[in-house]
Amino acid sequence: MRDMIDRLQEGAFKVSEQAQRLVRAELALAQAEVKAKAQQAAPGIGLIVFAGALALLALFAIMISIIWAIANLVPLWAAALITAVGFLVLAALCGLVGKTILQKVGPPTPDTAIGIAKGTPAEFGFGTDGRTEEL
Repeated sequence: MRDMIDRLQEGAFKVSEQAQRLVRAELALAQAEVKAKAQQAAPGIGLIVFAGALALLALFAIMISIIWAIANLVPLWAAALITAVGFLVLAALCGLVGKTILQKVGPPTPDTAIGIAKGTPAEFGFGTDGRTEEL
């Protein structure tokens, strides 16, 4: 009887140890997956930030164009306005490319780890609703 209790305790310890190892492995997988998605999204985020900076430069150019147009009414304002429009076009292109990259990457969710975690209860003999399956 004592031998059976010792074997049960040893088995329970092994199951607990394996469960801890499984949880650590799933957390590491989720972390690696989120990190990989974040690295894929970085260029898109960078281009969107750059587009915002270019748009700010365009606003300054437009402001200067309006000031020069009103103050001088000379062709100098046209050159500043063309520069502003050029910045806006570049900002729009960067924003669209960045948005496309971000849409392609998708949200930074660990899809693989979630899929594995959803399948784990079935591997331990539990149904998808959490109840033990009948043998």
